[in-house]
Amino acid sequence: MVELMMHSAPVVIAILSFWSSTERKLLFLNLGLCITIASLMAFQHAWAGALVMTVAGCSTTYRLVTNKLVKQKLTVLLIVMMSLLIGYINLKTGKTSWLEIMPLITFILYRFGELHCREAGLRLCMISGSVVFAAYAIINQTWGVAITELLFALSNSWFYVQLMRRSRRVVV
Repeated sequence: MVELMMHSAPVVIAILSFWSSTERKLLFLNLGLCITIASLMAFQHAWAGALVMTVAGCSTTYRLVTNKLVKQKLTVLLIVMMSLLIGYINLKTGKTSWLEIMPLITFILYRFGELHCREAGLRLCMISGSVVFAAYAIINQTWGVAITELLFALSNSWFYVQLMRRSRRVVV
């Protein structure tokens, strides 16, 4: 029963993302995804994944607490450092195939959006990252994660289109 709840929690959060009409709500939901997926991975003894999701949660928390963007050079430096940590973990666990690069690409897109972009850019980064990670989950037949990521990409696409419509009305 506990395992079912742990697998269901990210999907529930992804469904809630359809009500994430602001950047702040989106960041809170992303933090919720980081916590639930990190917990699930720790429960399944997937320590590398749990560590990656914990690092992701830390960058989301930073953005939520400070409400500040990070300069581009510092953002790139932080992403490189976090990516090296992930690469080291992958090397130590023997997960060095091309397939293992897909979560790293997702991680990079999400972190860049979180640390450096306002809402429109953040949503674009999250759409791209979610599509890449959904493909990874489908390849690995991790259907709960695939559904979660596809729902997250869909909700972010919806809100991105709404943002673009609002910005066109302001310009016209």
